[in-house]
Amino acid sequence: MGLVREATARDAQPAVEVVRRSIVELCVPDHRNDAETLARWLENKTLERFLGWFASERHCCVVAEDDKGICGVGMIASDGEIQLCYVLPGRQNEGHGRAMLERLEAQAGRWGLTRLRLKSTSLARTFYERHGYRSAGDPERGFGITRPIPYAKDI
Repeated sequence: MGLVREATARDAQPAVEVVRRSIVELCVPDHRNDAETLARWLENKTLERFLGWFASERHCCVVAEDDKGICGVGMIASDGEIQLCYVLPGRQNEGHGRAMLERLEAQAGRWGLTRLRLKSTSLARTFYERHGYRSAGDPERGFGITRPIPYAKDI
């Protein structure tokens, strides 16, 4: 496993690619290759949007990086919502997701937050549960046919 660090503007394009590939290739159980759902889910996964998030004071964005390049992207908002935690297809189960999640949780602590929340795909549920997140309600309406599951964790 490589390192997790704060994202910079130069990371924006590879970060977009990681997130878009992860959604398209790994989240098939959620979007079921439905074209409208994928279009809506990917709509804000653009270079311009990532540059804005990376520069925002109300977001903390991190990347996981190793000798092969950027292989993960994570983001938390200052209100305690983990908004991104994606790993490049083929790079799962290498510790990148765990390391990013720990870094985001540490940032939440620096912000003085005591509770985190997120919306999980069906694929990521066991990952979040392994890291102390618990179901916080019934699946919600997401992008198109997706039904993300709310999770929360007290820190």
